[in-house]
Order: sequence, then structure tokens, then C-alpha cells
Amino acid sequence: MTGFCRILAAMLVAGLSALPAAAEAPSVCTALTLPVARVESAPAPYADFCAREPGACDLDGAPVLPWSGSLAARLVSVNRSVNSEIRFVPDQERGGAEEVWSFPDDGEGDCEDFVLEKRRRLMEGGLPGAALTCTIAFHEEQLFAHALLLVETTAGTLALDNLDDAVLCWQAVPYFFTRREQPDGSWLRFEQPWE
Repeated sequence: MTGFCRILAAMLVAGLSALPAAAEAPSVCTALTLPVARVESAPAPYADFCAREPGACDLDGAPVLPWSGSLAARLVSVNRSVNSEIRFVPDQERGGAEEVWSFPDDGEGDCEDFVLEKRRRLMEGGLPGAALTCTIAFHEEQLFAHALLLVETTAGTLALDNLDDAVLCWQAVPYFFTRREQPDGSWLRFEQPWE
């Protein structure tokens, strides 16, 4: 995943059709439901992060947030601020390791670090961690691996992406979702079209 999150960012951002950030609930968004191949443990780099930052991985509270204009504004604000404040730097350049999940406290990070920072800010703002889960996906055309934050709402599952300042429905982002964190700490591995 590292190194690919922003390689094609300019092309992706220019080519994505973003939904406007609005107080109205997205009209075509649904909850993310995909065929599950199996339930598995967390990816090792994420498990290492949780061992170092256990509070950041406590996904308690309501698993679905009620949609509102204030929720929409908060999601857009956090997504945009993290995207603008954090400079993309691959893990190997930051610390010499291929895959390390961490908070971007030094102002640098790669896609999974953006995810962790967005979740941290939303949880610090009072949102329950159970509704804020990590996911790993592959871009539909360029096939690079990528991490996103998914927010479960009564209006559907929304994606916060470091490659786009808009908050989009999971169906509107150009990814094949491969894994998704669950509030109990397990991860769902989804069936894939190429399998």
C-alpha cells in the first residue's frame, strides 16, 4: 500500500466525480454490503499500531450515526483539514520500514496514517469509534492498494479519502473493497471479482 496512495493523486482527483458536500443525505448511498469470503484478524501493521495505541482501536459506541447537516459538515471539515495539513510521505521514506501504521504526528504520513488521523479527530470530537472503520481497497483502474476511512450513517456508508476532499458514498469511489475492520476487532475479507 505504501507509496501508491498518492502516486497518481493528481490524475485521480482530476478524474473523480465528487458529490457536493451537502446537509442533505446522499440519495443513492447504501450501507456497504459485499459478499464476505471470510473473517480474519487485523493486518499485522494495524495490529502493531493497536498494541502501541490501544485507545485508538477501541471501537465502542453506536455502529451507525444518524445523518444530519452537522454530521455532514463535521465529516467534510475533518476530511479536508487532514488532507491539507498532512504531507504524503511513504513509510519507507519516513522510517525505513515498508508498512507502518501510525498517527502522522510529525505532519507526514501515507494513506493509512491519514485514515488514523481522521478517525482520531472524529472520535475526539465525540463520534463513536464503532461507526468509524478502516478499509483496504484497490483502485479499479490503476490497481494500487489504498486505505480509506468508512463512516457508517443512516444515509449509507461514506468514504473519507486522502485523494479527495469530498465525502463520498462508498459506491461513488473508484475502488474494489478488499477488507474492512469491524467494531469487534475482526476484519471482513470480501470476495473479489478476480478470485
